[in-house]
Amino acid sequence: MFHREGGYFKTSYKADMALYPLPIGKVAVTGFALLFLVVAPIFLDEYYLSVINIAAIAVVGALGLNILLGYTGQISIGHTAFMSVGAYTAANFAVHFDMPFWVTLPAGGLMAAAIGTLVGLPSLRVKGLYLAIATLAAQFIIEWVLNHTPLISGGVQASIEMPRPVFFGNVLNTQSELYFFILPVTIIA
Repeated sequence: MFHREGGYFKTSYKADMALYPLPIGKVAVTGFALLFLVVAPIFLDEYYLSVINIAAIAVVGALGLNILLGYTGQISIGHTAFMSVGAYTAANFAVHFDMPFWVTLPAGGLMAAAIGTLVGLPSLRVKGLYLAIATLAAQFIIEWVLNHTPLISGGVQASIEMPRPVFFGNVLNTQSELYFFILPVTIIA
């Protein structure tokens, strides 16, 4: 801990529940925001930006898991399976049906929600370890189906090459362009 609370007394409930109770917190968040929004894309090369892009996508998934685990205390081990359902759905719509990025992204989310509902309905009455086991089973089943259905993934050793997303007529070719697209989505999440 770099800064102690000495001298900062909270005299109201609003002050006690403040997002940044100390002035140094606001300064630190502003500094990190400037670091990631301005400095990082200028000085980092494509490799490090691609690592940050992948981490930012994982942050969105982790925030979704935090809603379940953090607010309800329920453990879901199959969270990545639902992310992969959404990713494969978006990829297949883009590749096989030539749909634009703005259609495939919500379609992937809707398909992940549908599969999550399909798995979640039988799991409504279980909690704790039993929910963890049910979601772990869903993880293995969904992963097996995705890997062994050539119509979805092309098979075990296949890969799907997605077209680059288009944002207001601009094709996002470089990692820095993707960075400036992914980072606001992560911040909003």
